[in-house]
Amino acid sequence: MADRVLLIDLENVQKFDLFGLPSDVRVLVFYGATQKKLPDELVIQAQPLGTRLTWIRISGTGPNALDFHIAFYLGKELTHRPTCDCTVLSKDTGFDPLIRHLLEQGHRCRRVNSVKSAFPKAMTPPESEQDHFGRLISLLTKEKARPTKRKGLANKVKYWFPKLSDDERLTLVQRLFEEAHIRELDRTLTCAL
Repeated sequence: MADRVLLIDLENVQKFDLFGLPSDVRVLVFYGATQKKLPDELVIQAQPLGTRLTWIRISGTGPNALDFHIAFYLGKELTHRPTCDCTVLSKDTGFDPLIRHLLEQGHRCRRVNSVKSAFPKAMTPPESEQDHFGRLISLLTKEKARPTKRKGLANKVKYWFPKLSDDERLTLVQRLFEEAHIRELDRTLTCAL
């Protein structure tokens, strides 16, 4: 199966969810030269993707500057991997003529308004442990009153993931400790998130 690339226009679409992204999708996030801060939620969601995600800060400003960068990288991807399936996440319909041209050339390419429409459930594998763990990190990061005891942490995880088995929830909690997101000293938990 050819790999898939998601090119995100962060100036145009700020709210989207990367949790549950299929494992064969690479992500390129384009943001403007004047964009001083990346959305916290996006940065949290990006962490589990590791090297599958690349941040691309465009150089320069001006009308459609970011769009031209996306068009360049789209062409670069299709030159190096002609069978690659490319998806542009943007509400900017200015990409449509380019995408129609690429389709006429035999490439697999499209523009979508949301990640959900880019990778519908039929194409998305069932939620994996990685998806749950990324969501758990995100929930703990947002949590104002983080658990200070193991039992409290176990109860939070049970509340957040009621459909998981006890073993699956235990695996998530153990991974928090193994990866040093949570430490325990004198039976008190501290978060390193």
